Amino acid sequence: MKDNTSPEPASKPQKAKIVLLFPNPLEDEGYSLEIPLSILAVAAPLYAEGYQTALIDERLHEDPEKAVMAAADGALCVGISTITGYQLKRSIHYSRLLKQRYPELPIVWGGYHPSLLPEQCAAEDYVDAVVKGQGERTFQEIVSRLESGRGFEGVAGVIYRNDDGEVTVNPGRPMADVDEFPRAPYELLDIERFFKLNGGRRSLQYISSQGCPYKCTFCVEPKVFGAWKARNGARIVDELAELDRRYHLEHVSFADANFMYDRRRVEIMCNGLLERRLKITWSGTARADQAVKIEPEMSRLMSRSGCSQIAIGIESGSQAILDLIDKRTSREKAIKSNRILEEAGIQGVYAFMVGFPQELVEAKDEIWQTLMLIKAMRKAHPEVVTLTFYVTPYPGTPIFDIAVGLKLKMPEKTEDWADWESTSVSTTWISDRDRDMVERCNNFYFLFAYPNAQIRKRMRMMKWKLILYPVHWLAAARCALNFYRLPVEWRLMKLMFKTRRFRRVGSQIDALRGY
Repeated sequence: MKDNTSPEPASKPQKAKIVLLFPNPLEDEGYSLEIPLSILAVAAPLYAEGYQTALIDERLHEDPEKAVMAAADGALCVGISTITGYQLKRSIHYSRLLKQRYPELPIVWGGYHPSLLPEQCAAEDYVDAVVKGQGERTFQEIVSRLESGRGFEGVAGVIYRNDDGEVTVNPGRPMADVDEFPRAPYELLDIERFFKLNGGRRSLQYISSQGCPYKCTFCVEPKVFGAWKARNGARIVDELAELDRRYHLEHVSFADANFMYDRRRVEIMCNGLLERRLKITWSGTARADQAVKIEPEMSRLMSRSGCSQIAIGIESGSQAILDLIDKRTSREKAIKSNRILEEAGIQGVYAFMVGFPQELVEAKDEIWQTLMLIKAMRKAHPEVVTLTFYVTPYPGTPIFDIAVGLKLKMPEKTEDWADWESTSVSTTWISDRDRDMVERCNNFYFLFAYPNAQIRKRMRMMKWKLILYPVHWLAAARCALNFYRLPVEWRLMKLMFKTRRFRRVGSQIDALRGY
């Protein structure tokens, strides 16, 4: 295993060792591994200053506990990035192990969950301090303070326990322009191992902006970051060119909450990629109301520069729900965006959420309406990808306040939040029957009724014809009649092929903040 501790710049005196840990975000296997951008971002200023910076991604180690304990030996502090759900469970596990082995070692949490519930997290005896919101400058100041023998007092953006064990909330820290930060030090990670674990595809994730200017009521991004801050288009091209030179890339995924917000920035980037003749494809995120404004000239520029995929959070086929969550879009815009991307040769990846509390008037028939929108989009353009999540309110969002007002049971302790995630069913608001309907329609009936190129290719293969053609005919008939009960063939296929829902590591983060 590669030693991920950064080499010390020869021109500077040796500085302290800092450990940044990214626990496994998902319990099951079979998903793509995305770069841990959160700890890369926090590492950037420290690495640039000459600190020995060890990045530990639990997924890359055969014995991650041994790797974490070894890296923590002699460290100034350990920072742990975590989101709500399974990663939180792993964060608690590692924090307790570290406290047992190194009781005096400061453990600092950051990321989405600690930013949403900073005081609750800071009250835990296995956490010394919490960084709320944007962490680059805050953690950099923490490290400087600890190195000089001082504590967390007065560090903007930090919540911590004082000497009396009381939780202290320091003033907040204004969000900085991301162009102020050094480049992300990808060399601190074993990038070749990421490629290998992802089937050999030389694909990286890259973050070019933080925050979002919209206020969707389910999304945590405005609560965590607030304003939208972005790198300029020319710098993006410079950094991608360097990453391509170093890693010979095939693809770059922009992991921004809202990559397409500034059209001019995207245009500059596209032209820069073409001028540099970078032979890479790229994917980004957008809203449906942004996608429908993409003119043919712009879509052609995006396609020529390598854009292969755009992810869009549609959320629901019910206009009442779209209005409730303040999405500021419509079913018609979803369908139009689908057509625009298809004409440009760009694959659309659409995210939907289902399972709103039935106590809400707006929730009437929302699951059925969403499924019918998914069907219409797949029928029009079989190459689209449609992802479904379950409504899971997160603290600090208006949807959470609505849920509390309805007297719906919420987690009360940090450990309880470890089972609270939208890629599984954490609430009682959606029945097993409805959940099964969503899964079999989106992942089976619609897929086989309107097969994409990959499925059509398999259907032509002799060994698959006798299975896939009957499945296609049955699925097409069901979709024509809108009859999805008695799903014998669905259960048989699940049994035969052990099919299950494919999940990206980013799925939970996507659901936390939307697109």
